[in-house]
Amino acid sequence: MPDTAQQVTARVHAEDRLREAEAFWQGTLDSLSSHIAILDEHGTIIAVNAAWRSFAQSEGGDSDYIGSNYIAVCQAAADALATVVARGLGEILAGSRRELLIDYPCHSPSEERWFLLHATRYAGAGPLRVVVLHADMTERHRAQEQAFLQSELLDQIDVSVILTDLDLTVLSWNAGAERLYGWTAEEAIGRPASETILPPNPDLPAEQDSFNLALQDDGRWDGEYTVRRKDGSTFPAHVRSRLISDQDGHVTGAANVAIDITERRESERDLLSARNYLRAVTDSMGEGLFTLDSDGCASYMNQVALDLLGWPWEELQGRELHPILHHLRLDGSPMPIEECPMLHARRDGKLVRVENDIFIRRDGTLLPVAYTASPFATVDGIEGCVVLFEDITERQATANRVERDLEKLAWLERIQEALTEERFVLHSQPIIDLHTGEIVQRELLIRMRDRRAPGGIAGLIAPGEFLPVAEEFGLITEIDRWVIDRGTEIAATGCAVEVNVSGRSISAPGLVDHIRHAIQRSGADPEKIVFEITETTLVSDEPAARAFVESLHTLGCKIALDDFGTGYGGFTYLKQLPVDFLKIDIEFVRDVRTNSASRNVIQAIVGLARGFGLKTVGEGVEDEQSLNLLRELGVEYAQGFHIGRPAPLETTNQPASQGDRQ
Repeated sequence: MPDTAQQVTARVHAEDRLREAEAFWQGTLDSLSSHIAILDEHGTIIAVNAAWRSFAQSEGGDSDYIGSNYIAVCQAAADALATVVARGLGEILAGSRRELLIDYPCHSPSEERWFLLHATRYAGAGPLRVVVLHADMTERHRAQEQAFLQSELLDQIDVSVILTDLDLTVLSWNAGAERLYGWTAEEAIGRPASETILPPNPDLPAEQDSFNLALQDDGRWDGEYTVRRKDGSTFPAHVRSRLISDQDGHVTGAANVAIDITERRESERDLLSARNYLRAVTDSMGEGLFTLDSDGCASYMNQVALDLLGWPWEELQGRELHPILHHLRLDGSPMPIEECPMLHARRDGKLVRVENDIFIRRDGTLLPVAYTASPFATVDGIEGCVVLFEDITERQATANRVERDLEKLAWLERIQEALTEERFVLHSQPIIDLHTGEIVQRELLIRMRDRRAPGGIAGLIAPGEFLPVAEEFGLITEIDRWVIDRGTEIAATGCAVEVNVSGRSISAPGLVDHIRHAIQRSGADPEKIVFEITETTLVSDEPAARAFVESLHTLGCKIALDDFGTGYGGFTYLKQLPVDFLKIDIEFVRDVRTNSASRNVIQAIVGLARGFGLKTVGEGVEDEQSLNLLRELGVEYAQGFHIGRPAPLETTNQPASQGDRQ
């Protein structure tokens, strides 16, 4: 009897649903970066994903090998690895083996690569199938140090996995459980879980019966629970328990995963029904995943994506995602929908891989991502795409740190070359007496001459470019010694100078002797030399600063305390140390005209200095009004761009007409 119209319609609808399910299945497989092939019961390839096809083509293949017998190809290769693979696959098909894992090299003339072959027997209903996955493991082999760091990091994550039998007696206790609960595996295995992780509770038997009943009825249990450590302390944990079965399908026990949620946000994912296995897989991924329909509207988003983007699903479902989370380029300028790579995947049916892009979180912050957009097609054509993305914030941070370290090493080499090739030069900035207006001192400021423009002003490099690197890598003392030698030579001409000494150098062995010998060698008058150290240096290493200051005073030199007011220390050292000048930090001088608080601080510093018999210097004077205010507030000396900018020594190294500060 021919089918009725109703039966035909039902069959057509069923076939359409089957084709749509197959298309979604293929699209999901294509979004995965591993090379995947499905074998039938004879070892013949019946399906592959996009990564498999792309790799086959890159290796010179002219097909995706669907229809080829994978085992026969391995046997024909006649090498040891292929023989092992062929034998292992045969054992899986025969049912004597559950899975095959092989780490193997796959090198080409231009590149070395490593892969992990993972073959496993499909456990679902239907005909026998074997899933063969080739995962690219090259990065692991090329970055062992990074892998070690990641391993160390994972070792600190407080996630425990405990296996129990049906009576909740502990069968397995992993390292995460040891860290989380404090019990060793030897102490925990064989004991009831209630004795090791549950706090004393008179209602415990009833709660445990309820837990066992729920687990046996549903095969799973999820929730928050208060658990305890070996020392008796308790903490909240998110516990996920699942029944486990042997190969024959008999329930043998339970797997219990617990995460300390005291300092971590709870991570919950909604699992779909058992019949929708692929959807459940997407919710268990480490990457974010969402699907777009043909109009670019969100049709699905897994929990990882929601967490990374900070959106609740209710606010995204059915909405076009481009204007919500992907409307900016990397430089922050607007990205038209026509330029969106995901549009090309939806419109052109092409697999798109983007290594560096940004999504916009719900709070407006930017999320650096790398993603793959795979077209999702049905018999009616392209219906959308599957987007698989990952947060690359840490990867970018690591790359930036490496780049900064390389820049530092480059500067270190340039500093060493400059020392060897005598390419440091000194500029000076005048310091005037606010009562007479005369120059009484010149602060010496170092510059580096760039080899690319020898002898030219345009070729000078400011100290802020190289001194921090010199400080970090221990070259600052050698630079300070060079400045001291030049400074004493200038002082020997009768020019009163001020020499900066770094915090690291003041505790360097032999520096005071070096200063003494430089003065003796040049014949300079020690009273024409002021050594400047910062208040922060004095506060951070007062014993070294005290020894340095006292030794220089013994030589007849003077001491200026720079950036005064920023060291956050007490003032007892002003009474105990023979300091001569307090240099008021530019932070207070810059806005002295407009900020009453800065004027009050300067007035207080002047009063403090006079109480200790010290002189004050205002730094960073940039206009006449500020200069006059400093004079009115009682400051004795000043320097800054308004008075004179730093200039080459050959134009400024004449002796001061009134000699040194008194």
